[in-house]
Amino acid sequence: MPDDVAVTDTSSIIQLRDLEITRNDLPIVLGKLTELVNGNSLVFPKEVIPELERHTSPDSRSQILVDWARSSSLLATRHTVPLETVKLVLQRVPDVLDPDKHGVEEADHYVSALAVHFNAEGHQVTVLTEETRDRAYKWSMTRACGHLRLIRLPIEGFLHEKGIWWRSR
Repeated sequence: MPDDVAVTDTSSIIQLRDLEITRNDLPIVLGKLTELVNGNSLVFPKEVIPELERHTSPDSRSQILVDWARSSSLLATRHTVPLETVKLVLQRVPDVLDPDKHGVEEADHYVSALAVHFNAEGHQVTVLTEETRDRAYKWSMTRACGHLRLIRLPIEGFLHEKGIWWRSR
């Protein structure tokens, strides 16, 4: 396993739709992200897939992202998060769960727990998330990462850092 591991949240996959990546460049970007998944440098918990399916619009660009996540899921979700780590995360950042959501499994605490798990194994971990705004009853992933002492990066910064894509200004 490489020393650097990025754990992506659903919001960062969705953000790929809204970046100014051209229709021709999107398959290239997704191909490079697949290479990171194959190299165990990019992972996500299995709970990201249904959350992604619930939060994407029916346009073709969104469907490409859902298809990418599904096709990557066998390798991207191969790491099991110990239940003890999930419990630890929920003890330290309980407000990462949205109390208004009932009957659906959220991914945020699993993303955080996976990152904490890799961090405990000695890896340099980055959490990819776009969530920066706290609500009165729910912490953003950025705030949760801060409390868990995890590095947080938006997907655009990650793509730039890895030399995959950057917005020309």
